[in-house]
Amino acid sequence: MISLKYVRSQRTRAKSIKKGGNCRNAEEVELLHKRVAEKNQELIKVKEQLEKATLRKTEVEEELQVLNENLEEQIKQRTLELIRANNQLKAEIKERAAAEAEVWRLNTELEQRVQERTVQLAASNEELQQKISDGLLLEEKLHFSENKVRAVFEAMTDIVLVLDRQGNIEVLPTNTAEFSEPDCDIVSLTIAHFFDDTHPDDWWILIHQVLETEQTLNFDYSFTVGDREFWFSACISVFSKDAVIWVARNISDRKLAESVLSKSNEELANTLQELKRTQKELVQSEKMAALGQLIAGIAHEINSPLGAIRSSVQNIADFWTENLALLPEFFQQLSLERLEDFFALLHKSSQEQDTLSSKEKRQLKKAVQRQLETEGIDNADSLACTLLDIGIGSEIEPFLGLLKDPENHIILQTAYQFATVQKSTKNIAIAIDRAAKIVFALKSYARYDQSGNKVIANITDGIETVLTLYHYQIKHGVEVIKNYGTDLPSVLCYPDELNQVWTNLLHNALQAMENKGVLKIDVKYTKNAVSVSITDSGKGIPPEIMPRIFEPFFTTKPPGEGSGLGLDIVHKIIDKHQGKLQVESVPGKTTFTVSLPLQTTDGN
Repeated sequence: MISLKYVRSQRTRAKSIKKGGNCRNAEEVELLHKRVAEKNQELIKVKEQLEKATLRKTEVEEELQVLNENLEEQIKQRTLELIRANNQLKAEIKERAAAEAEVWRLNTELEQRVQERTVQLAASNEELQQKISDGLLLEEKLHFSENKVRAVFEAMTDIVLVLDRQGNIEVLPTNTAEFSEPDCDIVSLTIAHFFDDTHPDDWWILIHQVLETEQTLNFDYSFTVGDREFWFSACISVFSKDAVIWVARNISDRKLAESVLSKSNEELANTLQELKRTQKELVQSEKMAALGQLIAGIAHEINSPLGAIRSSVQNIADFWTENLALLPEFFQQLSLERLEDFFALLHKSSQEQDTLSSKEKRQLKKAVQRQLETEGIDNADSLACTLLDIGIGSEIEPFLGLLKDPENHIILQTAYQFATVQKSTKNIAIAIDRAAKIVFALKSYARYDQSGNKVIANITDGIETVLTLYHYQIKHGVEVIKNYGTDLPSVLCYPDELNQVWTNLLHNALQAMENKGVLKIDVKYTKNAVSVSITDSGKGIPPEIMPRIFEPFFTTKPPGEGSGLGLDIVHKIIDKHQGKLQVESVPGKTTFTVSLPLQTTDGN
């Protein structure tokens, strides 16, 4: 088929050729027109075909429209039907799902119940099997226990009775023949006692008491058969609501042993008391022996203050005898200024403490003499000695007026005599204190406490008492160093016995040093105890005899100088106080350490 576009193009080409002046021959033009006509015819045919085709298309379209409309109607109807069917299917599916869910729930619940029931059945089965096993085991144990109880009863030599409220008595089989005489039935005698008219209801009262209180009752009773006495220990316990079990054991041998033991204990107690009395006498004897060794030194220590008192009293008596009648005239001759100087001298003298050594006194005398010479006072050397004797060693400036007075020797001499009286009274007081201290120490040391009770005491007081008694031996060559701790607590103790400890330890220390050397005493409080250490600078204890020093009667001293009981007594006294005693010794240093607890286990 030739298209219209092609025809137009050919015409256009022909016109172009014509206009262009291109000369073509007639044949070509004719041919061209012929071809154009043919093409036109073809175009007309094509147009007719197109019109037919268009008409057919229109008819077809109309048919298609009708068919489409019918199809759409059918589709609508079918769609509605499908929708209804779908809705119905959904409803059915929903109902089926609900039914399936219910079925699943019921199935799950059924499975759970089955499972629970299975567990219950398994537990019940296990429990039943355990009960059966326990029953078998219990039966076996019961059988074993029955055999054991039977064997125990057959082996028992005790009397075993079961008694009830109605007065019935059941005898359990035991081997009572082991302790009974062939012609003596102890079980029958025991049962007979329940029905003895001479002792009515005695034991039945005990039976009812145990049933009412539900508490076990124990008591002893005895039977006399011929010349033998049988003792039993009875135990009554609740057996059931209306019955008790009576178990009586033969304790005749034990009673006999207890009687023998009681006598032995009594003898031991008497022996112990005698031993304690002997020990106390031994301690007191040792104390008196030590006191006997000290008595010469103590007598000398007491005689020294007595001699000082006697000398001072004589000085005072001589002063008043010689000067009493002259004193009124002396005071009348003094001017008011010199009278004030006189009393100032006496006041200064009464306040002066004589604590200077001889060397310090010599140095002070030279200083006073130089000061007097500087002031141009005559007889400076003699005046310096007089002033020092009166007690004027410094601050002489207030007395320069008196010292420059030509008549000062009378006033100074009288003041010196008054100062001597004052010193005599001070010496008497010091001597009395010294003698009183010695007497008190001697009294405290010799005192013996008969009560036997512990008392609260200061440890250092006892040590000082013993040091006072040993002052005579100490002062001639022993340097005593005392280190007492601050705030030392008092100790519950036997002070008299501890004084013996300090005496023995100090006596040994002084003898080890031969009364020359250094004696060190340390007292301190550590760990709920008071510790006392006594150290001497003696030659020490040889290692070979160290293990034996606490043995009774062991001594290294010559015969007659020691009993060998000193350290043994010390050790026993410290043990009595529940304390500790330790010793360390090297040449030149021996230390005994006593540790006393503040509290002891005897309740104190």
